[in-house]
Amino acid sequence: MSIRKSKYLETPLLATPRLILRKFTLDDAMDVYEYAKEPEVAKYVTWEAHKSIGDAVSFINWAQDRYASDSGGDWGIEYRENGRIIGSLGFVNLETVNSCGTIGYALSKEYWGKGLMTEAVKRLIRFAFEEMKLNRIDAVHVCENEASGKVMQKAGMTYEGLLRQRLYSKGRYWDVKQYAILKDDLIQSVK
Repeated sequence: MSIRKSKYLETPLLATPRLILRKFTLDDAMDVYEYAKEPEVAKYVTWEAHKSIGDAVSFINWAQDRYASDSGGDWGIEYRENGRIIGSLGFVNLETVNSCGTIGYALSKEYWGKGLMTEAVKRLIRFAFEEMKLNRIDAVHVCENEASGKVMQKAGMTYEGLLRQRLYSKGRYWDVKQYAILKDDLIQSVK
């Protein structure tokens, strides 16, 4: 395997039929705030619901710092139909030595149940295997959030098991279910 100079290959624009996955800009602050302020969106993630537009600006600044150092691939999910940012998707962990990454995501409640997150996750998986040359992508969801598990399954990931009290967030320990997909799994599915 060749050594890559760039971990995230500068977080390039990625497209799907209904979505554009792209870097966040400060112009996205209101859109980010609109989805991230919803308690139901923030319920099963490690961050708190945004209380102000300033929280969204802080998130975007954090993402831009990660772009500058190529230490994170956090994409804004733009819905082509209206040009709005409706969520985020990226790597919460990347292990270049082991060629694996862990992904996380959030989506505006208004767009739940339309297959959009599955579409975004599939595109990110393809990018990770084809361009980043990763071998494994995994993700976890708290047990109470089965909808997230369905996204993982529809994206081709395989359930690997229950990790008891693996995540500490919002004042408690959470059990999580882990899913993963290997590069070989993707190759086998297209044959």
